[in-house]
Formats: sequence, structure tokens, C-alpha cells
Amino acid sequence: MKGVFASAVCAVFGASLFAEPVVSEIPLLEGERWWGGAGGDGQNQPYGAADGRRIDLRRHGHTSSPLLVSSCGRYVWSEKPFGYEFRGGRLVLDSDVEKIDPVVAGKTLKDAYLAAAKAHMRFEGKTPPDVFFSLPQWNNWIEIFMNGVNQKSADEYTDELAKSGFPCGVYMMDGGWLSHQGSYEFYEKDFPDPKGLFDRIRSHGWIPLIWTAHFVSPDSREYKKLRYHDKLDCLDYLAYRKAPGSKAAAVVRWWSGISAVYDLTKPEANAYYAKILHEFADKYGIKGFKFDAGDPSFFIEDCRFHDESAEPVDYTRLYAELAAREFPYHEIRVSWKCGGLPLVTRLNDRAHAWTGKGAQDTVIPQVVSAGLLGCPYLVADMVGGGLEVSFVGKEIDEKLFVRSAALQSLMPMMQFSLLPARHLSPEGVKLCREFAQLHVDFAPYIMEQVRHAATTGEPIVRAMEYEFPHQGFNRPMQQFMLGNRWLVAPVLTPDDAKMVELPAGKWRDDLGEMHDGPKTVRLEGVPLARLPRYELISTPLNSSH
Repeated sequence: MKGVFASAVCAVFGASLFAEPVVSEIPLLEGERWWGGAGGDGQNQPYGAADGRRIDLRRHGHTSSPLLVSSCGRYVWSEKPFGYEFRGGRLVLDSDVEKIDPVVAGKTLKDAYLAAAKAHMRFEGKTPPDVFFSLPQWNNWIEIFMNGVNQKSADEYTDELAKSGFPCGVYMMDGGWLSHQGSYEFYEKDFPDPKGLFDRIRSHGWIPLIWTAHFVSPDSREYKKLRYHDKLDCLDYLAYRKAPGSKAAAVVRWWSGISAVYDLTKPEANAYYAKILHEFADKYGIKGFKFDAGDPSFFIEDCRFHDESAEPVDYTRLYAELAAREFPYHEIRVSWKCGGLPLVTRLNDRAHAWTGKGAQDTVIPQVVSAGLLGCPYLVADMVGGGLEVSFVGKEIDEKLFVRSAALQSLMPMMQFSLLPARHLSPEGVKLCREFAQLHVDFAPYIMEQVRHAATTGEPIVRAMEYEFPHQGFNRPMQQFMLGNRWLVAPVLTPDDAKMVELPAGKWRDDLGEMHDGPKTVRLEGVPLARLPRYELISTPLNSSH
């Protein structure tokens, strides 16, 4: 009886439900540390010291992949998601499908990553459009959240940005504009002239994008059209509920309520959703979309897909692939096993805080981790933070905001939301403008790294251990390499101090002073106007760099 029941339920829930997990235990080598897996857990990487936390890649959002890479030249990979933890000097993996053994690719983190990239990623020389990297981006979310999600608020934001003197390439209209999920029509009362809104944006030479998600309100005309597509009494383009034999639409619970969801595992539904997006974009002169809400956790509770072998992470992958395939101008926040795709990837919403969950001190380790999962084209959320609730009832911390602008100025991409002139002193505005210009000044070098990444897979933002193996950098660090030439050490504490660790070699800092490494440089009283950075002039003759 148990076997019959299991077979029936497995047909609905997936064959792995009643399978015993296959556990792999990999003894750690001396001093070995690991990156990857859950990119959104980057602040806890590298792994390998006493950890004890289990990460389940079946549920993890953000940037993730079934890949872990080691400072000793090893990596593990599986085509399916797995859980992992580090305990008792071992990497313990549990898989629904296979025993996972490590691949020995060399002796360094770089060896491990490049071997994994060659074997399992899709780097084919394609990149997102240059403007994402060459000019700062602007997203109006925090301002319209604070001042009203309506056309008046958005138009005022556009006009003030145009007068500010800040450079802008891509301009994103964020969420809250639509009449209901799945409609692709503006809420007319709040947006009486949406065409005029985007005409205004384009008049400044900016590339307009707009927020979207793959949901459909279950009491809407759109739902009925999808529910009875071609008059078939079935959910032709929507995901089903998991209950055996159910023809009811799955109800997905997310931060804006409950919705049905396009079944992107069905090719016809995937193509139809892309068609709806293209028609909407063409109507208003929009170049692409901010694709939000692809988190696999939304689909675990009660979703059954047309492709019965698909797991929630596979839906996440299809959503990201649709963005990359259909709209070169896009932004995606969640991806699965998308290494090598030309995806503009945004970190999850940062809080307006120095430390803590999702704070500014998590940016560098998460960007580093995502790069080691094959996702190098990154934006570190919005300058000063993009988590709207962290601004409610609070004063803007000007020092934090300016330091955040400095941090992002030498990331692959830079994105603002808050208008500095509305919230900062004249001096703070001036400094933010200077850091925006610094990003523009570094754009030629950044573009070299972008094109290099597209053909080789190498990260743009690199862990110190990646570039300088076995020199003591296989640990959490708040500095990074931009390509192989620039060491960037942003100040990320309110005390204006920074400890910079220079590897072996000759370095020239942003003030023109020369340094012979290895050495530690203790900076005190770092002015807000300064982003400490060090150019590598030469390395020792016996260096592998």
C-alpha cells in the first residue's frame, strides 16, 4: 500500500519526494575554504571553518547554482540542487539524485572556478549592453515609495534628475504602476498619461525600463483568458495546484499578495508571456524590464508545472533565461544555474544600515560569491540601500550614503534611487556626483573586464584569494580586486578607518604614494571624498599573478 501511495504522490510531487537523500562527505584539506552555492549567503563565505549551518539550494533565492569552489583547486557540481553544510572538518552534501564527488582541477581557487566555468557554464562572448556599465543607472523606487506611486511623483523625479547634473544611462520605473497583476495596463487614476511619462524619460537620452513580475490576479480577465485559453477547460498557461488531478490554478503567496503564475515550463506559455511583454514595451517605447520575484520558495508550497520533472529552481532559471533571451535591456534579481548568461543581476534589497542583515557590509562578499557562480554582470542594489522599509521614519545617514556611492563607483555597475539633492547637504551631493563621475572615468577599464568575462568566464569583481592564492586571503574580506589590476578598499564603517592588506608586489595608491607589499596599511580619518584604491604596478618575478 505504501508503494502504491508513494508512486501516486511522486507522479504529482516529483520522484525525489520519497527517495532517501544521497549523502556525500568530503574531508577538507588543510586550510581549505569554499565559495559559491548560495550567492546570497556570501557574507558567510568562504566556508570551511566551524560553521554548522545547512544551506538548501532547493529553496535559496538570489543568485545560486549547484557549484562550490575551493581555495585548494577543487570543486563540486551537480545538475540538481543539493543541501550542504560544513561540520567536523568535512563538506557534507545531500542530494536527491546522486553521490557528489569533488573534481580536482588544480591547486587554487582560480583553477577550480575556471575549470567549473569551462565544464558547466555558458560563456559565449555575449554581454549586456554597454550602457549598463558605462553610466550610472537610476531607479525611482525609494522616491516613489516615499512620495507616492503615481505619475506626478515619477515625473518630478525625472525632472529633478535631469537638472541634477548626474550622469544617467538606464532609467527604471519601479513597481506599483499596474492596475492589477498580469494586466500590463497602468492604473489610470494614478498614471493618466503613461506615454508622456516615458516620452519625458527618453527626451533626456536615457534608456527606459519598467518593473514586472510573472503573476496574474486570480479574479481578473487575464486569468480567465489564460484559464480557458482556446476554450479548453484546463489551465493551459498557468501552473496547477499540487493536489493529484487538480485543474485549479496554483496560488502563489508573495510580498504583494496572492496570485496565479505563468507556467514558464510550458513552451507555449513561455512564448505567450514574452509576447505580452513585447507588445506592452512597444506600446510605450520601453526598452526592457526589471524582472522581479523569481524566488523558488514561492513555488515550493503549491505549484505543479506542465514539465513534471521541473523543480522550483528550474522555474527560476527559465524566468532568468527569458529575460536574457527576449530583452537585452533587463535586470534580474534571482537566478539558478545561469552561469555565463548575459544577465544584469542585482543583489537583493540592501538595508540603509552599516551592518546587519542585508546591510552595506554584505555587498562585497555577495558580489564576490555571485562572480564565482558565473554571474559577473552585477549591480549592488541601490546606493544607500533599496529596502524601502529601512527608510521609513528614519533620517538619511549622509555618511553612509556617500560611502555607499564610493563602494559602487568601482563595481561593474552603479545604481542610484534616492535623489541626493533631496536628502543630502550640498557637500554630500557634490561627493556623490564625483563618485558617479569616477565610475564614468573607469568605464573603459570596466568594459575591458566585461568583455574579458564574456569570453573567459573570469569574474569582474574578484576575491583576493582568486588573484593572490595562498597568501592568507582565504577568509572574509572587505576589499576586492577589480579585474587583475585594481585593489579597491572602500570604507564601510562610520569611524572613517580602514585596514588595507596589500599582497606581494608594488602598488600605487589613489594619492600617488607607492607601497611595497606584502604589507598592511592602516588608514585613519579617511575623508568622505576618498575611495582608497591601489593599482598593481608590478609583481615579484616568481609570482604566478
